[in-house]
Amino acid sequence: MIRQCKTIHYAYWQQFTQYAQRTSFIAVLIGSLSIANASESVVKEQSSSVRPPAVNEQSQSSRDNKRLITPQDLWAIKRVDNPNVSPDQKQIAFTVQHWSLERNRAQTHIWLMDIDGANPRRLTSLDANDSAPIWSPDGTRIIFTSKRQDDEASALYMLRLDGGEAEKLLDLPFGVINPQWLPNGSGIVFGSYAIPNLKGNWSASDLQAMKREIKRRRDNKMTAKVTEDRVYRFFDHWLTDNLSSHLLLLDFATRQIRDLTPDSIDRFSVTGTFDFQPTADSQALVLSKNSIAAPHAEAENMDLYWIPISTEKHVRNLSPDNRGTDFGVQVSLNDKDVFYLRTNTPIYDGSSAKLWRHDLTTGKNTGVTTSRDVAIAEFQLNHDQSEIWMLAEDRGETSIYRSQTDGSNFARVLRQAGMSKLRTIPHKLIFLQSRFDRPNEIFSFDMDTQEVRQLTHFNDALMDGMKLGKVESYEFKGANDETVQGWLIFPPEYDKTKTYPLLQLMHGGPHTMVGNAFNFRWNAHVLAAPGYIVSWVNRHGSTGFGEQFARSINFQWGEKPTQDILRSNDFLVKKIGNIDTKKIAAAGASYGGFLAAWLAGHTDRFATIIDHAGVNDFIAQYGSDSTNYSFEITLGGSPWRDPQTMQKNNPMTYAKNFKTPMLLTHGEIDYRVPYVNSTALYGVLQGMKIPSRLVIFPNENHWILSPQNSVYWYWEVQNWLQKYIGGTPTLARPD
Repeated sequence: MIRQCKTIHYAYWQQFTQYAQRTSFIAVLIGSLSIANASESVVKEQSSSVRPPAVNEQSQSSRDNKRLITPQDLWAIKRVDNPNVSPDQKQIAFTVQHWSLERNRAQTHIWLMDIDGANPRRLTSLDANDSAPIWSPDGTRIIFTSKRQDDEASALYMLRLDGGEAEKLLDLPFGVINPQWLPNGSGIVFGSYAIPNLKGNWSASDLQAMKREIKRRRDNKMTAKVTEDRVYRFFDHWLTDNLSSHLLLLDFATRQIRDLTPDSIDRFSVTGTFDFQPTADSQALVLSKNSIAAPHAEAENMDLYWIPISTEKHVRNLSPDNRGTDFGVQVSLNDKDVFYLRTNTPIYDGSSAKLWRHDLTTGKNTGVTTSRDVAIAEFQLNHDQSEIWMLAEDRGETSIYRSQTDGSNFARVLRQAGMSKLRTIPHKLIFLQSRFDRPNEIFSFDMDTQEVRQLTHFNDALMDGMKLGKVESYEFKGANDETVQGWLIFPPEYDKTKTYPLLQLMHGGPHTMVGNAFNFRWNAHVLAAPGYIVSWVNRHGSTGFGEQFARSINFQWGEKPTQDILRSNDFLVKKIGNIDTKKIAAAGASYGGFLAAWLAGHTDRFATIIDHAGVNDFIAQYGSDSTNYSFEITLGGSPWRDPQTMQKNNPMTYAKNFKTPMLLTHGEIDYRVPYVNSTALYGVLQGMKIPSRLVIFPNENHWILSPQNSVYWYWEVQNWLQKYIGGTPTLARPD
């Protein structure tokens, strides 16, 4: 759905996972193993598929044994993440997450391998969720956060690489978030929260006082949430506990905590992000935080702040010139420049994030990529600080770009599938990469030879056993006769002589992109497996196709995307030639759910429509979280100003035209798009006696994230589609 300030997709996902790690309900056991204690069976978990056979090496028997992918298979995939290169550039630490469908929970372990992918071994092994590993400056230790044994929140752990178990360094009432070493190795800076009137000097007695208050609040029989703030909840949790964000320093010499932001009385951001980096001399850090004070009558303004570690100097705002979002901080090794990403508009409206530079000597902010129509998602300085390497969405794929630090010699270096978590070392890049038919693994790119090489192979054997249909990109003339790109995912064993139903998927955002990347929540191959041709269109409003294309739907969410979807139908019917025009369905989530409801009021060309967490009613949507700042832009008006335009863009305005059967699904703790959007639409459909089905998940948010609920969601979708467009569901009803 809408985001009032888009810290682009990768950054936003990092923010959400930071939150998810902090609030994990999973009980875990203490302990971790050193490199020396890694067993043979652990090593084989990765190395058994280090060299998967090429397709032409597989036997006929192997090909015959392939099977259809099911929703359960998505939870058998090992989720590789967070590659982090050692200071000597010889090793990579990373995480691998395993899910148990039966136990409905995950565990995450830290792994280590050589820089070329050799010698993979697991460092931690007990039933825990160990977060992203961070190397010490001397490369002898790794810190990470985890919730183990009696930890009530994520604690800070340290693992020596010369042997021994992980040592707990610190636990705090509200957990340890995003720890980073000071470059001189003297301490660790990290984020946490506090109850302002109880934090004191963060002494042992202060921490105990906060823990007692947390318990009192948890046990209190009075559960009212009270606010006079415009933003009082975010995504799936309330913000009414009056907490303050803090950057803290754990000094190794004294083992004492020092508050680097003692005057903080508010959250740095509603997202829970702690976006900062220490300077190379370990004397200061640069933090991205909101400069708008409570009660937050205006949208957040994320500015960069220079915060001294020495108490003798003063905090200063480095980017007061921008009302938009400044984020993604990286400080140069000479401590002269701060590089960061910036959007110029206070309300996110599809504007592209650009790379900027702040000169710490002159105080001047200068655009580095402002002349390029490219939305930068991530960036890294190279080892000698002479170049910047960047990731950006690029017409359905992801591209790596390179430029000088002043923005000159800007060029695309690699365009390939879904890349993220970019890391640079001399002559090489390390990153995650996935595509429609492969989940994330760690890859490298040789700057000299241009060779792309896969370094991990955790999922090769599993994915090689699946029957997956062909995937191809296509283009057609959409609204205003402008070129629109989409993806086609064919069913397994597709036969040109047979007739197939078409399933049109509609992505959310509204300003996001359907890229060539693996997706767990809406997996195109799982959706195609029952026997459907699946289309996923990057309609107007999508990112990765230029800023003008992304912003083209503002004030009129429905019109151009509707034309794109209907023209895609016409194009594919003609192009493919074997689509059953009476068996075309549409399905979307979030903004894609808005489009589903909009289509229901504007066309009868679909046999059925599936609407997950859709913005179906603009009045109901005013109960949203921090995104409500953007309504007058995204919705085209408000109940008190230009209500006619707002209602013109409201799907419910066209209820009299509803006639298409609809499946509605939603999470009850969805504060991004409150679930009453779906119950209201369901009430209308039922009142009109239109075939409809409502599925509510009481413990899910905007996304259906738990394994058994996810499998059940796919079952509902497959069976609803079978009822109206045919196909053969790939799973029985889950218990």
